[in-house]
Amino acid sequence: MKNTIKAFSKQFFGAKYESAGKSLLASVILFTALCAAEFRVEIAPFIFYLTSAIFTAGVMWQVLTGRRHMETMQGLFMLPFDNRSFVFSYVWVLAAHTLITKTLPIWALFFAVASWSAGEIALAVLCGCMACAVTAAGYQMCRKGHAVPAILWAACILAAILLIRRWAAVLAAAAISFFAGVLYLAFADAYGFYSAFIPKRAARHTGHSGSVFAYLVRYLLANKSCLINTAGLCAAACFLPLLFGEFQRLNMFPIGLAILCLNTPICTLLSGDPDLERAIRVLPGQAGQFCRKYCLFIFSVDGLVAGIYLCSWQIINGGAGFVHVITLLLFALQSAVLSAILEWKFPIRDWKTESDLWHHPRKYLVPVMMLMIALAVSFF
Repeated sequence: MKNTIKAFSKQFFGAKYESAGKSLLASVILFTALCAAEFRVEIAPFIFYLTSAIFTAGVMWQVLTGRRHMETMQGLFMLPFDNRSFVFSYVWVLAAHTLITKTLPIWALFFAVASWSAGEIALAVLCGCMACAVTAAGYQMCRKGHAVPAILWAACILAAILLIRRWAAVLAAAAISFFAGVLYLAFADAYGFYSAFIPKRAARHTGHSGSVFAYLVRYLLANKSCLINTAGLCAAACFLPLLFGEFQRLNMFPIGLAILCLNTPICTLLSGDPDLERAIRVLPGQAGQFCRKYCLFIFSVDGLVAGIYLCSWQIINGGAGFVHVITLLLFALQSAVLSAILEWKFPIRDWKTESDLWHHPRKYLVPVMMLMIALAVSFF
């Protein structure tokens, strides 16, 4: 068990566990900066618990569905191992990676802007640990075709946090779910966490006109993470006009366009597929051709989401006209051009998991730039 934990720890945290050190340093800096600024907010405890559970579960699911660490798992499967020890070692390392590198900065943010009792902090930490165990158990259940019980399980936890909102109910739901998840994992199959690692080879036809765009479309349709993220943006596009309708003194339409350009999996396609990047950079004349098709691809996806946003804006707030259409096209084009240039010139390197890639700070550069432009358009 010790060797398995060590092997997975070096895969997720780095050879010298540098990812954990960077996360701890970032959390301390964030906490210190906010405390020094004396920025305080009143936050209900159930929001703290809900954030700890949902955010941690989302990141844990991303790590479980990742493909980069499957080669390490495949190598360990070639050696003799105890099934239960392997499962707990794997889940423990994934949970530690999720809590330390992703959830800890969120906790630091909550700790800095609001006052919490020791019991509330302990319960929030328990919710995070529970989310890791339940997500791992739910992943196994979904792989076995038992998705409905997993969804009902998650719904019961959310109901205890959102509807009851009592610390005793949240504590009971978190404790029972944590021990139920651990008990389920005690009888889980280690091979249930393994997904065959199949290298992508669609880049070999990039010399033909249009094949790059066709590959990108096939990548979008075959990649569940891209589809889920795009579907989430489409859902946000439907509800943002309802939220922005309350602002009367500021034109919020461009700001919504800036928010909707945050499609991380699509904007990190080369960073997430080093084999494709090497193949494209080796072939002559591919830089311009690929970047043009990649820009067109991002523009098409952003334009689709922005089109839904425009239709929803017209239905809810009204007043959409030719200026809104031109603004939509310009924002989608500008976002696509900046994203393609950034991905080609400055791809993200040395990431350990897909979650690290999608949560990299670089993902916010284009949305922040677009938000600044949107604010200028809104004011003037």
